[in-house]
Amino acid sequence: MKKPIIFAIIGTAVIAAGTFAFFAYTSSSNKDSDNQPEYIETPPDPKIVKMDAKYLFVGTTFWGRNTNKSARASELGVNYPFSQLDTLNRDAYQAWIGGLECPVTDAGHNYNEEDKIFKFNCDPDYLPEAAKYFTAFLLGNNHAGNQGLEGLRTTRKYLEQNGIQYFGTPKRTANDPKDTEYANDEADINNCGVVILPVIATLDNNETKELKFPFGFCSAHGVYGVPGEDYQQNIKTYASVIPTIAMPHMGVEYQKSHDTLRQNLYRRLIDYGVESVIADHPHTVQDSEAYNGKLIVYSVGNFMFDQTFNAEVPRSAAIEGNVTITTEKVEDLEKWNSLAESCLQDKSSCFDLILESGLTKPTTKWSYSYHATTSAGNRITRLADDGDQASIGQRLNWSTTLSGLAK
Repeated sequence: MKKPIIFAIIGTAVIAAGTFAFFAYTSSSNKDSDNQPEYIETPPDPKIVKMDAKYLFVGTTFWGRNTNKSARASELGVNYPFSQLDTLNRDAYQAWIGGLECPVTDAGHNYNEEDKIFKFNCDPDYLPEAAKYFTAFLLGNNHAGNQGLEGLRTTRKYLEQNGIQYFGTPKRTANDPKDTEYANDEADINNCGVVILPVIATLDNNETKELKFPFGFCSAHGVYGVPGEDYQQNIKTYASVIPTIAMPHMGVEYQKSHDTLRQNLYRRLIDYGVESVIADHPHTVQDSEAYNGKLIVYSVGNFMFDQTFNAEVPRSAAIEGNVTITTEKVEDLEKWNSLAESCLQDKSSCFDLILESGLTKPTTKWSYSYHATTSAGNRITRLADDGDQASIGQRLNWSTTLSGLAK
């Protein structure tokens, strides 16, 4: 009887041990399974679906001559002419672009020359304050070369040091024999340039971030004439590749409306494919029009200038441009941003890089408004009152212009 009992006990123990081992193995296997990393599909990186921006295009800008006298006599010093620009709500814009009608050098001031022969100079110590507002300056005008070729080179150097981009040349045309002084400066043969502007990118997950985009900006300097065929062809080339804004500096001074010569030229620039034409030089606001659905402003007037001899010359129309940029291939928007970043490192080869990229010119949709400004009484530029806003709107013929713009 003892052997069967012993066998039974041993059998029971074996079964118990087997059962324990089974559950221990099962439990261990489950734990190991829990510790295994689960495969989670990584979502694709968000893609840019569009870019938006709000820019302010302003007129003749200048802190020399009498503006400089007022500034130096003020406790504000070099901040003087900029001290009320916040009335224009700078933070609402990605960029400001204006026409700098003055070389920036260390030449100082000969007020007899400035008053009698209009040979200007703007001191460089104003630039740090200017850089808080301006992203880029047009140099294609009849005073940017007042200190000669070396003065123009110095101007570009000071702008670069202060992080302000520039475009255009005071040279009237690449083929003009009167402008031989500029013949040895390749940068001044070109009336167009690439300007890198901030944009707000919207991603397909509805997030937004600030990126950059390369725009073409072209001058058409001729004052009372028209730029040569070489410069016009250059504008056409830029406009065929990237969104391009023309900012001519020409027209009859102190006239309240445009002439036929300017109308024919500016409409031709639209036909070449530019986004808009926003001109200055006449020192007063002139009319505007919609041509083939695009904006032409014949003169935006003096944004920051020292003239005060009548009620017209201290006023200007600052043009607000709102743009949306899209492409057929959404991945191309990221490539445009990459090109813009590369261009910031080397502006001299920027347009060639864009050509080599083979990217198709993006689609742009623009809307516009204007803001009347004044520097009357004290040569400090600021937002004008409602009366000037209405008056400038009438001068621009703004309601009619808006009705003709592409929706």
